[in-house]
Amino acid sequence: MTLARSVALGLLACCAALAVVLLACGSSKSGGKPESDAATESSAGDGGGDAGSGTTGVGVVTFSELTDSGGTFFAGFSETVPVLATNCTALDAGPCVTTSCTAVAPSDAGAGDASPTTAPTAGTLTITGGVFGASGSSIAPDNGGTYAYASPGTIFAPGDTLGVKATGGQVPAFPEQTVTATPTIVLTAPTASTGGKITIPTAQPLVVTWTGGQTGAKTVLVATALFTTGGAASTTCAWDASLGTGTVPSAALKPLAAANAETSGVTWYQSADSTFTVGTLSVTLSARVTQGSLASFQ
Repeated sequence: MTLARSVALGLLACCAALAVVLLACGSSKSGGKPESDAATESSAGDGGGDAGSGTTGVGVVTFSELTDSGGTFFAGFSETVPVLATNCTALDAGPCVTTSCTAVAPSDAGAGDASPTTAPTAGTLTITGGVFGASGSSIAPDNGGTYAYASPGTIFAPGDTLGVKATGGQVPAFPEQTVTATPTIVLTAPTASTGGKITIPTAQPLVVTWTGGQTGAKTVLVATALFTTGGAASTTCAWDASLGTGTVPSAALKPLAAANAETSGVTWYQSADSTFTVGTLSVTLSARVTQGSLASFQ
């Protein structure tokens, strides 16, 4: 998978979840408000999709939950790889990508700007496995063209086979695609202090270690900082989960350290992804159990 597509998928997936994303992506056919899991340097890389595969767009389908509650499902599709907004920059730091965004001026974010577009949809989705069972549950797209489901409780367990299929729309119909939920990893470094916050120096690389990694899966760590100025920065790193260790370069951490940081945190998870092609879209299906902590970047 190329770096450009990895970044595009990561940012597109985040469109439903992270505040930094609201600043990160420019207008495109991805739908929603002109704004990550869309793209940083993707438009300057391979132009979208996978080079040589014939795909020009992306999609994400994600089953996610916290360790003991809060299960969610999200799906979204884009006919092109969304482009990075002009108020943001992206840094490629080996296993990590850091996106830094300044605040959007009020004159650029008012109701008089271009109307939000609607993302292409795949008709009705049926999701199976976990609490949805073999018969599954149907989910229709929302007004923005994305799909979302939320539960106060968990929706799957490690080892569950989770699936999704679509009746078709602007995005063609596709048969059931599946992914197996991986075990929850245990982060052994860095660790939180007595106050429950992880302190991360940014002047040197950060060594991350964990147990429970599975062959064929990846461990992902996301560090985010929101600033009182309205700006934000986010670093996403991915490593082979079976290695049990990975290093975040100092260059990927420094944008997160600022005296005006309002809220900072770190989340991590293990994920075994399944990628399939629908029309001209390369779609990534994943299942993850997310853990996290407040953080201080110094």
